[in-house]
Amino acid sequence: MNDPQPIPRKVPDYMRKRGGLWYWTGAMIMIAFFYEAITGLILFIYYQPSNAYVSTEGVLNIAYGSVILTTHLYGAYIMIALVYIHLLRNLFVGAYKKPREIQWLSGVILLILTVAVAYFGYSLTGDVLSADATDVARGIAGGFPVIGTYLMEIFMGNGQSISLFTRFEGWHIILAGLIGITFAAHFFIAEYNTIMPDPKKANYRVPAIDKEDGSYKQWYPYNLLYMIQIALFTIALILLIPSVLALIPHVPALFSPFPQVSATSPLASQVPPYPPWFLLFVYKELDFGISSTVGPFWATTIFTGLPLIYLLLLPYIDRSSTLKTTRRPVVVATGIIGIIYLIGLSTWGATMPGIPVNNVVGLLFFVIPLVVVIALVYLISGRLESGKVKIQNAWKMYALLPFAGFIAILAGISIYAAVKQGTIYYTTATIFLLVILGISITALYASIYGVKRTGEQKKLSGKGYVVFGGLYGFLALAIISIISVIPPTTTFNQSLYGVGLGLLFLLGTAFIALYRSHAYNE
Repeated sequence: MNDPQPIPRKVPDYMRKRGGLWYWTGAMIMIAFFYEAITGLILFIYYQPSNAYVSTEGVLNIAYGSVILTTHLYGAYIMIALVYIHLLRNLFVGAYKKPREIQWLSGVILLILTVAVAYFGYSLTGDVLSADATDVARGIAGGFPVIGTYLMEIFMGNGQSISLFTRFEGWHIILAGLIGITFAAHFFIAEYNTIMPDPKKANYRVPAIDKEDGSYKQWYPYNLLYMIQIALFTIALILLIPSVLALIPHVPALFSPFPQVSATSPLASQVPPYPPWFLLFVYKELDFGISSTVGPFWATTIFTGLPLIYLLLLPYIDRSSTLKTTRRPVVVATGIIGIIYLIGLSTWGATMPGIPVNNVVGLLFFVIPLVVVIALVYLISGRLESGKVKIQNAWKMYALLPFAGFIAILAGISIYAAVKQGTIYYTTATIFLLVILGISITALYASIYGVKRTGEQKKLSGKGYVVFGGLYGFLALAIISIISVIPPTTTFNQSLYGVGLGLLFLLGTAFIALYRSHAYNE
């Protein structure tokens, strides 16, 4: 049907130039998954379900064990974030339409599997946060009609600690294997359907098939170098974020890269009852008044099951032949609203864990963003369609909406806390957030009323290449000389090593980008 070319396919130049990273979020997910598989196998050697917490803490005492444990955790976090970004990007550009319906469905399944495998992995530590997450899951699974008790036994064992962590470890490995299989199918389908081209190239019509022409370059060295650049950048993020956090004292438990105190410790009561951050929205939804009425299972089904069903049915709901975001305002609006709900509920759960929410407040939280976003999306779409505003990459305008909505929610919480607490911290935070909100609204206004930035990328000169390449090389040698003498005797030293290693990967990313700019003007 698509006159498939030999795999791997060539891709057009614009997918490797400025802004091209948006086309490769799927590749970044794959790289993060490979990193998780490698570090997970190392951790598997040391993990003991019969002594979950002690064996997890023991990893911190082996050479560079701290780097492996913390980056495995944040590798999962980054993978989850990338899956959300990848899915939402494809929703906005219409990549769920013909001929990519099955590809979209497998992507939604990958989202579910990724969150599930992360939950079981997060719960393996045996710390207080693991216990909190397990308690929430027990309440949800136990409420399943008729077979709730059986589900609890299948996923959580017979109630004994060793049974619980043995099941968690087993499901973590099984789901990781399923992700690998689904990944393979997903990428095969993606190669068969061709990569989603620039909608403008497809004249904003489906089916959007990428057809090679004489301008396409060979996979080697063009695409291969770009893939290596992406891989180094992804691994740099995985190494840097947790290693930097590990050096900062008093990082909130929700984002700490280290296990918290044991669930049986007397200090456990001092740690707020958090589940994993990527499930905070579910956790907060259980605080709503309706959740106490219908129970945890049905509340989870309503708040998370219905959005998933919508995503699965989306290719069959939106059967239009257009890829223009301005002609799909309903789908665009639901995507933006979903982002606001997800981030808003997660932030609410992080700042006010376990605090009940009455139905009126809950209703206002859902209704106000719904009305505002739908009105703004239709306003923007109307102005673009009427020709009053001419701007490329209109999706960037839509992307400003959930960001501004999120900042508005944070500002509202901060204003409330500043009034209640009267401390300088909340007042400062409020001012900062209001400034960010003002900048966001200004950028949105400028986008709606036709302000845009233009500019062509210029080829890097030979002199610039030598100067910056030499600088990168000297920086790399300096970092290597520093981290090579750091003894891995403490978690602090190991975190310094992780930062240095992350910087090396980041320099590798920069050097390849530098070479591509000089040699290929990309």
